[in-house]
Amino acid sequence: MGFHDFMKCRVSSLGTLLSAEESFSLPPVSDHLPQAFRVVWETGHAVEILSWNVMARGRAGATGRAGTALEGKRLTNNGLDCDETPDSYKQRLKERVLPVLQRWLEQSGTCQRVACLQEFPVQPLLQQEFLSDLRSKIPCLQMAVGSAWEAGFAQLATHTNAVVWDSSLCERPSQVPRGPEVLQLALKSTKHTFDLMSFHLPFKDSPGGARYSEGVKAATSFLRTLSRDTPRPLIAAGDFNVQVNDLEKAFGATAMATQHDSAVFRGQRLSVDACVALPGLEEPSTSLMPLVEDSGGLWRPSELELFGPEGRDAFIEKYAASQLGVSGCHTQNDRHILEYWEIAPG
Repeated sequence: MGFHDFMKCRVSSLGTLLSAEESFSLPPVSDHLPQAFRVVWETGHAVEILSWNVMARGRAGATGRAGTALEGKRLTNNGLDCDETPDSYKQRLKERVLPVLQRWLEQSGTCQRVACLQEFPVQPLLQQEFLSDLRSKIPCLQMAVGSAWEAGFAQLATHTNAVVWDSSLCERPSQVPRGPEVLQLALKSTKHTFDLMSFHLPFKDSPGGARYSEGVKAATSFLRTLSRDTPRPLIAAGDFNVQVNDLEKAFGATAMATQHDSAVFRGQRLSVDACVALPGLEEPSTSLMPLVEDSGGLWRPSELELFGPEGRDAFIEKYAASQLGVSGCHTQNDRHILEYWEIAPG
């Protein structure tokens, strides 16, 4: 897709970093291809964006429960029916995902490069290790991650969004609160100030499915909200979970670029990933929130992220005690918490 003018900015696709065969063949790298985009403002300032849904830990093989809409159907959380152990998931991230991202960031040249990742792991130790491995070759990198919790800290999410950038672009990012599907940062440097968003909208249905139109409506509403509530220039890259050409029909002309057939779901090739650029309304914003630096270069939404609102002692008493057999690990969320801290339930 070529350039699309939109007032003060334009965006174009630079292609993919892996071929479909490299990414989708079993064992896969991801069910989405890593895609590069270039955004240029009328000032001539350019930024290159990598948008990549790196695929959460693959779960597949279960069957839909009786009495539900998915009764008797094979369930999966990914497009390749991939089922991974925690160890094989970590190995895929470290040996197949990370090197692709690292090579792209190393080749930045004179143009600033930023990576927007979706379905990134929520485990804090895994996040720290991922950034540490990236910084082994590029020491000035920083990374912000979205919230690891859903429903007001009621339970952990299975994945989150992340953004990776060079500290020369911004040393202390702020967050624009948008909801669990979005990580939006305000990046400010001496050269340019803009917002950067990594997003992953909820899956409703595959194209042609009974609920697919709900996904198109939700994604269209998401775009409309951005267009009227963006005080600074914004680059948003991620996974709409609907065909991008359906959004173009519903939303009309916008500065949007996509790479066709960038994802796969059970043999069906989809074009659901895109990069959008909006010029901003040139109005001040009061909704910025500071991020908390967890460890060198890793930023989180708040200090509550690691242990939840009840704090460290309550967290350890509830979950570490259950691991030691003092109390039972009864619920699925309990098991998820233990996995979150890379503690194997007894």
